Amino acid sequence: MEKQTYIRKTIERTLTYTAGKLASLRIKDGVQTTVRVYDNGYIGVAGKSGDVDISELEEKAVKALGGKTPYVAPEKIKESKKIDTGKEIIKKSELMREGEKLIRGLSEDNPDFIISGKTVICDRTISLSGGDKKYECTGSDVSAYFVLKERDSASIMDEIYEVSGDAFEAEKIRADVKTLAAAYKKAADMFEEGDIIVIADPSVCQYLVKDFVAQSYVGGSSLLAGKLGKKVFSDKFTMYCDQDPHSSAGAVFFDGEGVINEGYKAYFVKDGVMKNLLTTRQSAAKYKVGNCGTAAAPFAALPAEGMSGLRIAATQDSVSDILKGEKAVFVSMTSGGDMTATGDVALPVQTAYVYENGRLAGRLPEFTISVNVFDMLGKDFLGASDKCVWTTGERNYIVFSAKAVNVRK
Repeated sequence: MEKQTYIRKTIERTLTYTAGKLASLRIKDGVQTTVRVYDNGYIGVAGKSGDVDISELEEKAVKALGGKTPYVAPEKIKESKKIDTGKEIIKKSELMREGEKLIRGLSEDNPDFIISGKTVICDRTISLSGGDKKYECTGSDVSAYFVLKERDSASIMDEIYEVSGDAFEAEKIRADVKTLAAAYKKAADMFEEGDIIVIADPSVCQYLVKDFVAQSYVGGSSLLAGKLGKKVFSDKFTMYCDQDPHSSAGAVFFDGEGVINEGYKAYFVKDGVMKNLLTTRQSAAKYKVGNCGTAAAPFAALPAEGMSGLRIAATQDSVSDILKGEKAVFVSMTSGGDMTATGDVALPVQTAYVYENGRLAGRLPEFTISVNVFDMLGKDFLGASDKCVWTTGERNYIVFSAKAVNVRK
């Protein structure tokens, strides 16, 4: 019988801002423990929040083996490993003062907007043990979002600024939000339907994620069926999960089943070639494919397919280097969207801006991006970069050609 114990300890400090003022500070301190036991090709799982008796939890997991849930046993942890990138992002004694100072500054900088939002600072330690060996990863990260609503607007929200990383740079956040608010207030020149260059974050690749799942791939329902190991996209396109805590705040160097990828990276596409499917150890064994090593570890449940820390490898130092003086459309907010069985994507854009000479030159009317996903990441893919407009946070952008349709006049 094999046993794995997965423990997640977190301390979250959340500042909530409402209508230009600091409304509250909430501190959440928790621990979740999940025990998995494997025996004769089956798995049993038990979990508990708070203080636990590991032996009692193991007994429950052993009883759960009676459910006869098939699962391959994990690889044994051969040697213990620990990475600690934790740090005090904001001194606890100064947290409320810094929050009040930031929201006050944002409101003063942008008097035409009502600003609300949150800042969340998280310290976490995640460990996975098997036998007398253990992997342990400790880190700290901060994320924040600020919702901007024009004072005379009938909308619930008009724009949103988001940032995440391992540093709280209040002055840079103020500068970024001021840039965004100014661009929102300035209408761009007439915008016609037709060919455009798009700057967007990697979430536009979300439509393809399900097509990497091993079950749909092997079953033939995936758009990518039959393409594993083949050239599918542009030579410049590389998509991977960054599991390196030193380069990605909140990353964990091992997956939910204890797999450590080479260089702490799991490649799904490299130089245009499809390299991996989205798997767990069980689905990889079932469908006889390689295991990608990005499994998630849901609390008190079976490991699941995961793709956290998704990034597109940079091809240039900045977006401006990719564009070489050409104008583009910087996509800020989208809503809904769909992809057909042939890969045609229709993505409604709520807020976007003209990007020119490294700055946002004005807000565009609502429209829809129309593009085929294989073209977007293939012949129409212009590049990717971690630098564009904003001055702080971990960022990632892709640049591609598409068509603007359904432009609202």
